[in-house]
Amino acid sequence: MSAPDLAKLQRQFSEALHYQGYSLPVAEGLADVDALIQVYRNNFVMTLSECLETAYPTVHALVGCECFEALARHHVLATPMTSACADQYGEGFDRTISAIPNIIDAVPYLADVATLEWRLQQVNHAPLTVSVFPLLALQQLRPDQFEHVRLSVSASVSVMTSAYPVSAIWQAISHRDDDALAAIDMTQCEGILLQKTEEGIEIHPIEQGEAKLIEACRDYEMGLIDPPLLSHLAAVMQRGVFTDFTLVHHQ
Repeated sequence: MSAPDLAKLQRQFSEALHYQGYSLPVAEGLADVDALIQVYRNNFVMTLSECLETAYPTVHALVGCECFEALARHHVLATPMTSACADQYGEGFDRTISAIPNIIDAVPYLADVATLEWRLQQVNHAPLTVSVFPLLALQQLRPDQFEHVRLSVSASVSVMTSAYPVSAIWQAISHRDDDALAAIDMTQCEGILLQKTEEGIEIHPIEQGEAKLIEACRDYEMGLIDPPLLSHLAAVMQRGVFTDFTLVHHQ
């Protein structure tokens, strides 16, 4: 039997780790092939589950060890690694949680807490951008140019919206403050701004309209953004999330 090429061998081994059908060139010996593969599976699942626990400590605290281990195992077996760096593993855990009805029924805000924790990871790894927005240059534009303005959102900024007060939940769990957690109005929706500064990562509850405007500015110029969102522009400008602007002219 000829040896497979490296890419094929890696794919087959990955399939074996994820309990898919596999055909590996394993030499027969005293141990059963499936038993040998199971050793690798156990180590694989355990290692990536530990990565998830590191990335999602608040989710872990909310559901407990046993439930988190089950969630992590489900995610690991359903979500292959896309990078060789295990410490970058964990994207999409919020979607895994959302797809399990009994978890969402019991802790309806859990998926959003997971989203917040993953955004924290992203902002933490983003480069710190310290720049002064050219406000004077923006003010000197003609009124007819405003619709062509595209604002540049800092790479060290992330936003999200939630039907639950997840930033308050995250703060209370992170500080192990049971009284603060009990006092939270779970019916309160919010927008959340995550911003990397020289002092660390700051998390601010903001209006949902502000969060939606920041997201829209990543992709569109002013003239293509819903007018109601633009009413939040002055408030967002004061938050220091923009680094520059460009004029976009479509042919």
